[in-house]
Amino acid sequence: MPASIFGERFVGFRQPAWHGLGTVFEDRITVSEAVSRANLGFEIHKAQNFARIDDGYDEQGRLKVTSIPTDSYSILREPTYDSPEWKVLSTVGEQWTPIQTKDLAQMLDPLSERYPVETAGAIGQGEKIFITLDAGGAEIAGEDHNLFYLITDHRDGSGALSMAFTPVRVVCQNTLSLGLRDAKVSVNLQHRKNIREDAEWYTNIFNLMLSAKDDSINKMNTLASVKITQEDATRVVDKSYPRPAVPARLRLSEGMTADDLPAVVWNKLLTDKQEWQKQYDLNVGRIQIHKDMALERYDIFNQEHPKVAETPWAIWQAICETEDYRRGKEATGGRLSSALYGGRAVTKEKAFTNAFALVNN
Repeated sequence: MPASIFGERFVGFRQPAWHGLGTVFEDRITVSEAVSRANLGFEIHKAQNFARIDDGYDEQGRLKVTSIPTDSYSILREPTYDSPEWKVLSTVGEQWTPIQTKDLAQMLDPLSERYPVETAGAIGQGEKIFITLDAGGAEIAGEDHNLFYLITDHRDGSGALSMAFTPVRVVCQNTLSLGLRDAKVSVNLQHRKNIREDAEWYTNIFNLMLSAKDDSINKMNTLASVKITQEDATRVVDKSYPRPAVPARLRLSEGMTADDLPAVVWNKLLTDKQEWQKQYDLNVGRIQIHKDMALERYDIFNQEHPKVAETPWAIWQAICETEDYRRGKEATGGRLSSALYGGRAVTKEKAFTNAFALVNN
């Protein structure tokens, strides 16, 4: 499915999602309204898992089965109009507690009165929900940026409710999801009914968002404050795309000879080793392609933006653009999910950390 959007569950202010998916709205709406328009109100439930044990046969020769409760639970997404069966999203422990999207929306509605909704949608089979709030504009590294708060709810046990500050560079619409630890809020996913606690929760989130915004802008502006060498840029790329570790089975097979093993085992090992080495070489080559793409993009960025050329900002931008737009099949979730939560997001965060380290050198 294009962009890994669940069905067409996406709404966007004045612009559709990738490949024209979803619904466009022209008015400013709250999170609850966005959830309704994007059909994100489907619920998730937690159900205990049972182990089925074969317990011999009865007198009529029928197999007896005993069900034993386990300590694990399945997260289930309820049927929807376009996916009419219950969907198992993952397995979690007893303490994991879901929160419904409508409850999350009610918590965020007061914030959306000041920071209106820009986008909202679901990814995969509904295991992740994302909402972006418009935080206005600012000048970062000499360019105009649209600023957003990205709110995500991992509904499959893979993460917590989180918030991150996200700038979008106007000139190329490149999403730079900055994984600042200070901007992330983890909760127990329990909906609190007490209005006083709710008010404190809103206030805490609001203050974290404000401080994260100011801190993020200051950090990003410092990336454009110093010049770096080509060697510096190459080191950032190398650290952001580390060489794959040699598989243990390849290391263990080094030094073995035909005298060490029976002939049939030795022949099988040689065949397997060739396949292992081939796969490892492919992985190394793939990483090198990504490095070359990032350095090529760095050269282009320097030519297109001379005011911030040859700075930590430039190499960070180059790596982010490489990860956002390069081709490649992800293990799960597709390119969009990977750019926001997966391997591509990890690479972009490494790039920021490595680029920021150059500021104080």
